[in-house]
Amino acid sequence: MKRVLIFVLMMHLVSASADELTAGSPKNEVIHVATALDHLTVLEFFEPVTMAAAGSPAFQIERHEDKVFIKPLKSGASTDLFVWTASRRFAYELEAPGEVKNMSFAVDNVISTPKPVPDSSARMDEVADMMLTRAFLGAERIDSTSIVEEKGRITVRIEHVFQSKKSLYIHYSVCNHSARPYRVTVPTVTEALAPQSTISILSLRGTQLDKQVLHRLGELKERPLTPARAETQKEDLQPGDETQGVVVIRGQVSSPTVFQLTLGPEGSHSVQGTLVF
Repeated sequence: MKRVLIFVLMMHLVSASADELTAGSPKNEVIHVATALDHLTVLEFFEPVTMAAAGSPAFQIERHEDKVFIKPLKSGASTDLFVWTASRRFAYELEAPGEVKNMSFAVDNVISTPKPVPDSSARMDEVADMMLTRAFLGAERIDSTSIVEEKGRITVRIEHVFQSKKSLYIHYSVCNHSARPYRVTVPTVTEALAPQSTISILSLRGTQLDKQVLHRLGELKERPLTPARAETQKEDLQPGDETQGVVVIRGQVSSPTVFQLTLGPEGSHSVQGTLVF
């Protein structure tokens, strides 16, 4: 299992390096989508959709297999929408709801086969070797031994953290110890300050905090962070199932910092993992 966990982190690092290599290529065009109240617009991609994110709650966004469904919830609101498939990213501008006769009922996104680039395979092999080596040497194992796996609850463990020049990669696992299915959502991430802490934050670096230590930190002042990328191995966990995920935050961490990951709720309880890095 440990090899699987670190392998997931390695693949995200290689993917990030590939993005840097292709940064000089033309950016995806922004596709305008006309909408109408009480009507659905469907985006079809002909390959699995891995994630979809809109900039406003004024639109209901749902994804299923190779499709994304869009439904405006109120008039006068527009926003942007990003969709990631297995091979690329799409950018959209969802226009404010208008007349039905002008709306986009369905948008087919044909994914063209990229033209071969000379020597790209050898270059990517070099980058993969370099990033895998750096990741194996630089990934820090987070101590989560104080986290108790409670029967009937969802357990989040922070597994590894890797700091590159531009990003912080947080690798976590989720285990369903309850008797009901659990949906793993993209975690929200906050950076927290503990001005009334009775213990040294520095002494906690590299650990996941349990409830007792969190209580000793006192009231936290939280600042929300926007993940640059987030992905889980699978979303739906049956009782006894486990999955892994990676969330990426742009920026450098120069001093011990408290980070808190919050996943979808488990009934009336929040599902969280808190670490110091």
